[in-house]
Parts: sequence; structure tokens; C-alpha cells
Amino acid sequence: METGQKTIQKKTRIERTSNIKLSIHISLNGLSFCIIDLISREIDFLRKYSLPKNSTPKELLKTLKKGFKENNALNNKFSSVKIIHYNNLSTIVPEALFDKNNALSYLKFNSKIFQNDYVAYDKIFNNECVNVYIPYVNINNYIFKKFNSFVYNHYSSIILEKVKLNEKNKTTPSLYLNINDNHMELTLFLKNKLMFYNRFDFATKEDVIYYLLFTIDQLKLNPEEIPVVITGNISEDNDNYKIIYKYVRNVSIFNSEINHDSKFYNSLKSDITLLNSF
Repeated sequence: METGQKTIQKKTRIERTSNIKLSIHISLNGLSFCIIDLISREIDFLRKYSLPKNSTPKELLKTLKKGFKENNALNNKFSSVKIIHYNNLSTIVPEALFDKNNALSYLKFNSKIFQNDYVAYDKIFNNECVNVYIPYVNINNYIFKKFNSFVYNHYSSIILEKVKLNEKNKTTPSLYLNINDNHMELTLFLKNKLMFYNRFDFATKEDVIYYLLFTIDQLKLNPEEIPVVITGNISEDNDNYKIIYKYVRNVSIFNSEINHDSKFYNSLKSDITLLNSF
């Protein structure tokens, strides 16, 4: 996703490996490091770290530093480094209504924010919309010092761009359900226009099916007909999948374009956020 990326770069010439890229996915529940070879479409390295509930950005930074210390592969030179910020401090604004000088004000209606919070934004859908969000500034500062240059986005920007691309030439819509460890996102495009996007926090599989069926009902969709495409942390033997399959007739799991020979294929094949973050 080139549009709307923010690149932070020092004026220092660094020799880099041309086709090896690093993405780091950051949330208060944990983080992951992923290295991909863009020529072979192989995931060369994947390492995840979990954090206890209610962790802080300070604890997150400590875990990030631990990851670099423990894994030599992360201290190589990369053609690019990208940070993906995961939190619920974001909102979508039509570009025509967006004023960057008042960017923080868009978040106050659905997020707990403070006046001194740093606000960032991704321009998405060829600048049709703006995704306004609060990044983890301490993480950005550390990566800036370490790599001199990096790009960052909010994870929902990647989901929205990828879903729109998937739906571009379809005559009938699909409802996309992205599942993480404790939150889920539902997205619907109709005739290439974003009709619905929302995030829901969940604790049980019953929460998952409740929010899914509630959304289907609110959008006046038919659970017997609407195709539901599931992405993220999901498989057919997963409890979340089983309960969805019980109540929704047309269910499928998204399969990525990652090389099937990759040793990480089974754990990543449906993770559109990670695999489209390079």
C-alpha cells in the first residue's frame, strides 16, 4: 500500500539488501517480526511475542528491544522496514471532510484521547478516505534510531485496502471478517464503495458469532446467502470457525499468495494484515 505511507528517514546512506524486507506488528497484546524475500515470496523469519493483558507502551518497547537482542536475523540490513500499529484508536474520514490541522478531533467521538497525543493518518483508496489514528510514538522513535528509515501504517488501512482490491471486479459483495486474538473487524464493500467497517473486541466464540450476526442483520444481509470470507488467526478446526460455520451458510477462509513451500505457510495463509504489510 503505497498511498498514505509515512516514511521517516535520516540523511544517511545505508547499503541495504534489495529484496529482503522487515515488517514489525505492534500491539499492547504483543508483537511480531516478519522477514520476507520478495523475489521468492518466501517468509524467511517469523517470531511472535505475547504480552500480558493491560500492558503499557513502555512494556511493549521493552519487549521490542528484547526481540532484537534475541534474534540475530533482525539486525541485518533491509531494503525497507515497516511498522504496523494495532489499536482501536482510529477512525475513517472522507478526504473531502478531512482537515489535517484538526486531525485529533476526529478521534474524540469513538476513542479516549488526550490533547497531547500524537496523531497520524493514512490516505487510502487512492486518497478517497483518510484513516486517522494514534501510533505508538515510543516504538517509532526507537525504530528511527535503529534503522534510520522506516514506514508505518495502521493495521486497519491494510485490511481495507486489501479487501477493496479483492472486491474490485466482483458483481456480488462478500462480508469480510478478520479475526485476531481478542478483536475482530468486519468490512463490506458494495460496487467498489466502503459500506461498513467496524472493530469489535471479543472474549469468547459466542461473542464472535453475536457480532457477526448482529452486523449481518443491521446491514440487512441474508445469512443464508451472503458470502463471509474469514481472514486472520483462523483455521477450520478453530472454535471460532466452527460456530460461524454453524450459523452462516456460505463461509470460506482467505488464502494468501505466499509461497506454499514456505515453512510458515499454514500459520500465515489467511493473515492478510501481515502478508500485505510489505
